[in-house]
Parts: sequence; structure tokens; C-alpha cells
Amino acid sequence: MQATILFACGEPTTWATTGGTGGSSGLPFALGPILTYGIATAILAAGVIVLVTMVALWRRVDPVPTPVPAGARLSPDGYYWWDGTGWRSVR
Repeated sequence: MQATILFACGEPTTWATTGGTGGSSGLPFALGPILTYGIATAILAAGVIVLVTMVALWRRVDPVPTPVPAGARLSPDGYYWWDGTGWRSVR
């Protein structure tokens, strides 16, 4: 196969080229699929980590207890107060 290049001075040059890898043997395995699966695995792992973190933080938040109004009747153990219709937890 012949290749022609035009130099900046305007002189064309022609030389023979051969196909191939230029003498390198290359890798013994295809790198494309490995990178594809590696990137997909990294994205999936990051998503799982974010999801687990969100659930862990969401479950840690304790609900704010209902404030006990002044003069409310407390149970003998002090853990509940009467709202007029039912017992509510102090905590």
C-alpha cells in the first residue's frame, strides 16, 4: 500500500506502508468489555452505597414527641399523659 504526504514546502513524498499494529503484539485479551463491566459495576456499587446511606440516615431521625400541655394528667409511671380521649406517650 502506498501513502502520500504533502510536506509544508510543497514536495510530495510517497512510501510503502504495511497494515498491522506497527510491531506491537497488543494485549492478549479485549480491554473494552472489561472496562465496560468495571464502569457499570462501579456505578452500581456507588448507587447501592448512596441508597444504604440515605436509608440509614432516614431511620436515625427520632420523631419529635407531642409536647405535654401544662396541667395535663400524667400516668403514675410518668410515661403517658391523658389528652381527654386517650393516653399519649411523653417520649
